[in-house]
Amino acid sequence: MFKMITMVSMSVVLLCNLAFAQPKGIVGTGNYVVTVANPAFKSGAGPRVLIDEAHNNYQTMDDRFKGFADLLIADGATVKPLRERLSAQTLAEADILVICNALNEKNANEKRTKDKWLLPAPDAFTEDEIKAVRDWVNAGGSLLLIADHMPFPGAAEKLGDAFGVLMLNNFAFDAAFTYKPGDMNLIKFYREPATPNVGKLRAHPVTNGIKKGERIPLVVSFTGNAFRMRPGVAFAPILELGRGAKIAWPSDHVDISLQTPFASAEGLYQGVVLRPGKGRVAVFGEASMFSVNYAEWANDYPTGFHNPDAPNNKQFILNLMHWLSNRIK
Repeated sequence: MFKMITMVSMSVVLLCNLAFAQPKGIVGTGNYVVTVANPAFKSGAGPRVLIDEAHNNYQTMDDRFKGFADLLIADGATVKPLRERLSAQTLAEADILVICNALNEKNANEKRTKDKWLLPAPDAFTEDEIKAVRDWVNAGGSLLLIADHMPFPGAAEKLGDAFGVLMLNNFAFDAAFTYKPGDMNLIKFYREPATPNVGKLRAHPVTNGIKKGERIPLVVSFTGNAFRMRPGVAFAPILELGRGAKIAWPSDHVDISLQTPFASAEGLYQGVVLRPGKGRVAVFGEASMFSVNYAEWANDYPTGFHNPDAPNNKQFILNLMHWLSNRIK
């Protein structure tokens, strides 16, 4: 998700396109047409993808995740919303389950006090749902779990922990971010960073791809959170924050002041992949990078894989989904 920071009276005011904000600009893909030059699968013959919409999700197929859904469909996948509870029965029809920015109903629009999150963020998923997802993955299913900045990591904390991911309910900031008016918090992850002060895009089949043109040199995210892994859990890092990156824990989602606690984010992650049991799991700490979005408060600035500063994001998403579908080994 994308944010713009302005300095006002010695405070940094975070203007967020979050669940409380009413869309005033472009919602969905606007005039941008999502295409795939060389689809991996014949139309409808690719993996069956279910996108969770049963947990007050901020991203749905009709709006903020339309670009993501359109991309997968253009690549040959079958994509449907899942508006029922997670269970063995509902997951039986999926090859890949995508969960993005789920919330407990207490943090949904009509359940909250204006401009305040209920913290600690209550769980979005029941214990039965978490067990159903874990069992389904262990049996061979593939999960893409995305939890953006606070409060989304808190809502997915127990689901992440089921796979050894320790969600941290924070905001992540790039080392180059200046907090000056108009500065954009684009976190850039380079395959071969020139300095330690940038994010690291780690070598992996996801970042290598299969054929010419699929190797990824750069991935860009738009704020989000940074998380860590439970010691002893086998995983592969994909997006790792570099020296100078920071995380913040504001008391609510509007203001980040000079008194807000900040900590180093060096060595924390915004993307990892795992192979529990017979299945595959990818966990990411930022959502806009996966779709087509526009920041209406910044003259409809593009945030997503259509952003000109993120020319490799679209192929990166395709590579990741090909790994989740077992096309990339």
